[in-house]
Amino acid sequence: MAVLRSIKLTLLLAALAVAGTAGESGEIRSNHIRSKLQVIDDVGTSTSSSRPKSLIDAAEEFIDFEADLLKRRLQKTVDTTERCNTWCKLKQSLGLTIIGLLLICVSPCLMWKNEGRHVKELRRIDFCKNKAVVIDNSEFPTDEDTGELVHFVGQVSVDDDALDLKSGALNISSPLTKALVVKRTCSIYQKFEQSAQQTKNDMIGAGQTTTTTFSIKEDWTPMGPRGPLEHFPNDSNSRGIWDELVSEAGPSDAAAAPTALNLPPNLPPEMAALLQQVDLNQSPHCVSVSKSAHVGGFGLSSDIIMTENAVFQSNWMQVPAELIPDHIESLPELRKDRYGNLTTVEEGDQPSNGDVMIKFEYIADGFDASFIVQQVLLDADPEAGVPELKFGVDKQNVHDEKCCGKITDDLGVIWMVRAGRHDLKEMISMAKEDEKNITKILRILCWILLVAGWMMLFSIFTTLLSTLPLLGALGGAAFFIVSLIVGTVCCCAVTAVAYFRYRPLITSIILAIAGGIAGIIIWRLDDANEASIQPTMAPVFAPKFLMEPEELPLESY
Repeated sequence: MAVLRSIKLTLLLAALAVAGTAGESGEIRSNHIRSKLQVIDDVGTSTSSSRPKSLIDAAEEFIDFEADLLKRRLQKTVDTTERCNTWCKLKQSLGLTIIGLLLICVSPCLMWKNEGRHVKELRRIDFCKNKAVVIDNSEFPTDEDTGELVHFVGQVSVDDDALDLKSGALNISSPLTKALVVKRTCSIYQKFEQSAQQTKNDMIGAGQTTTTTFSIKEDWTPMGPRGPLEHFPNDSNSRGIWDELVSEAGPSDAAAAPTALNLPPNLPPEMAALLQQVDLNQSPHCVSVSKSAHVGGFGLSSDIIMTENAVFQSNWMQVPAELIPDHIESLPELRKDRYGNLTTVEEGDQPSNGDVMIKFEYIADGFDASFIVQQVLLDADPEAGVPELKFGVDKQNVHDEKCCGKITDDLGVIWMVRAGRHDLKEMISMAKEDEKNITKILRILCWILLVAGWMMLFSIFTTLLSTLPLLGALGGAAFFIVSLIVGTVCCCAVTAVAYFRYRPLITSIILAIAGGIAGIIIWRLDDANEASIQPTMAPVFAPKFLMEPEELPLESY
């Protein structure tokens, strides 16, 4: 702060010298003068009047602004140092060895389950391909398809229904037409702890020194006011007008807030809120879904729209600014910014701790969607979010028959919804491609877990070798290569056995073909070997008279 005061004083002296008023006043004003008088009129509204700004006042305001920015950049930090000697590292390596054994035992089981899951998913997709009834015109579904698995394509529409939020001071000024979903998200500017670690290994021995540097970062978060900062007891988070927002928004629709997850540190607040799935039914947030949503003659319930985020909630747009109130009498601190948000941050100012911002967003109807679902009859209940249509969609539990109907296999639930217009063939192809990608990703994850398990199993040896500077690095690299080879071999072996278990016919054909090729190769190699060891006959010389040239008599003329 002394640095800030000196910079401020230097700039202020320069401004006074330029203005030429330092000698006239006889004193230097180091504190910024913001003398605004609150005048209460007869109606009860408050107005602000201030004296005209001089060059010195403008300079002071600019200096305060720059000093505030500099103060934000000079965030204080706290360092903590942890020392772990060789004995401590050996104890840690023993724990890693136990974890490695668990990973080596669990990873093959996960591989086995993944292969079984993959086969089951492919059977489910094939069932959709063979059993789904294609409805060419979704506007006119028929009774005969009720209870069947159907495929249809159409445009999501709410007709002329207008949608707004729950009544209260934080609602939009008038209902919004052509809106499928409208939501209000409230964020507060809070302080968060960030950490960065630096590790230094001992030159001799396996000891290690870890220095963790904690700093403060301020950002917007929709998760509400945060608690005290563990490493900065003198810094606290302000709640601002958050409690007033909760009061004005009214009671929450949900009974209780979801339990917070233990997320990794240093995550951005917006990503942490996304991973924790902020409950928009908790005050002061709010969400409203149209009760008239439908695709052709099929009604869409609120649960379907809220659960299929990738289809129905992928294109959020800002609510038009004219529908956002300019001010709220019960919350005079709020104002509407140029983006159509309600905020406590003044125009041109930086947000400070405790400031709030309210965003209003909506999803417009008129986009296409494709379905492979079960056609069901709807019990119209507009109050519960079920539109007044005869037919709706639901998940279908599939039972596949094997061995001429003697064995029934439960394939689970079929429910395919995608954005855009896709025929049955395209949806089946996309579903198979997605399933292949998921299976590959899970295989790679299981392989990584298996290799990591073998590496952890050898951690006690790498710790012992790390007591020597050169052997530690070489030993770690050698054990990593061994773990990579052993883990890869185990992964391939388990995958092959699981493939044979869940695809016996295909595996038998492959093995038969491979066995036939191997038999032919071995047979040909044996023939070549037998031919190479047969005795060679001694050469037979031709009679000598046959080899001697015949002497012809010469005739003289």
